[in-house]
Amino acid sequence: MPKRGPSTRIADATAAKKAKAAEADPDLEFDAEWSDYGPRAGSKNLPPVFVLTGPGIKGSEKIAGFDIDMTLIVPASGRTFPTGPSDWKFIHDEVKPKLQSEHKAGYKIVLFTNQRGMEKDHTPPAGWKGKVKKIINELNIPIQVFVATGENDMRKPGTRMWDVMVKDHNEGIQPDMSASYYVGDAAGRPKDWAPGKKRDFSCGDRMFAANVGIKFMTPEEYFFDEKPAPFSWHSVDPAEVVKSSKEKRKDTYHSKDKELVIMVGLPASGKSSFVKKYLLPHGYVHVNRDTLTTPAKCLAATKEAIKNGQSVVIDNTNPSVSARSDYIDLATKAKYKVRCFVMDTPIELAHHLNYVRQTQTNGKVRRIPNVGYNVYKKNYQEPKKSEKIEDIVRIPFEPTFESDKDKKLFLQWTGD
Repeated sequence: MPKRGPSTRIADATAAKKAKAAEADPDLEFDAEWSDYGPRAGSKNLPPVFVLTGPGIKGSEKIAGFDIDMTLIVPASGRTFPTGPSDWKFIHDEVKPKLQSEHKAGYKIVLFTNQRGMEKDHTPPAGWKGKVKKIINELNIPIQVFVATGENDMRKPGTRMWDVMVKDHNEGIQPDMSASYYVGDAAGRPKDWAPGKKRDFSCGDRMFAANVGIKFMTPEEYFFDEKPAPFSWHSVDPAEVVKSSKEKRKDTYHSKDKELVIMVGLPASGKSSFVKKYLLPHGYVHVNRDTLTTPAKCLAATKEAIKNGQSVVIDNTNPSVSARSDYIDLATKAKYKVRCFVMDTPIELAHHLNYVRQTQTNGKVRRIPNVGYNVYKKNYQEPKKSEKIEDIVRIPFEPTFESDKDKKLFLQWTGD
């Protein structure tokens, strides 16, 4: 056998790379291509959303929306998670004829999916995109795809992917909400909702459909004609929060005396909104770790404010005696009054506000992970006057909105 020289090995390697690339990104019919929506950012250099669309995908009043994993496909290996991009098969023989029939009936087929594994580096985007193209080629109909790449404001159950589809990728056609629908497996069903069935990992798909304002179905209902199963939203009902909130705040919370105010409350419990509305307009210096970045800088800013004879508010979570003590020491040495304002926001509602804030800021303020809440609960010590606090004021949650848009965002279901 003749020896293989360097040039032959290089040619073989190049051919292998091309073959791998072709497998990861097969040609699509219907003239569709992947594109970014939003600027690439972060350590993974990802856009908030990947979009697959093109001139071969026509706009429609009727939108048939689907999740992908465990809705259209399952791992062919039988495992819980796929072993790679090629480990998939359709969940049922009816998937292909059913979607083809809907396309023939004038529906635009759109896939909306969360893939936070891309941001976490568990799901390589190139291989995943290639898998989706193979799925679409197998279905043999034009399909539009929207992929939220991480823990951002585009993620379901928020409506941003749907909004982008309507605004920029439906040829100016407004969907008929009564005719459109969404199918997904994250439906909030409990363990044994059917014999031997596991509990749904979330209610995010059902929430997504409810937030958009379209009909929701599970894969079992849609493909297998099964009856709806019992479910739970697993989240605070924002409409009920607005309806049942009766306790009102006072008109004023500021003091004419020089004072230090220490805020205490869960992440996203409304501390900063309270401070901006009730204290900052009255000249209080705002000390906040989100902007100052370190405890040392927060203490330095507090010391400077007291030196200048200004009242100051410490707008951090401040859960423990130790977190509060250094600020109290500075204030008492300067003969400042010390008050503590405790946010009476239930943890379920704080989680909801966490998601709302991310969407409200178009992703500029990232959602605080659950570990942030766990750390707060672990460290929490109820404020007491023995800490040299003159007054402890409990602040009720009061749903107020600066605009109709803010209220609409608050009323959306959150959590996934």
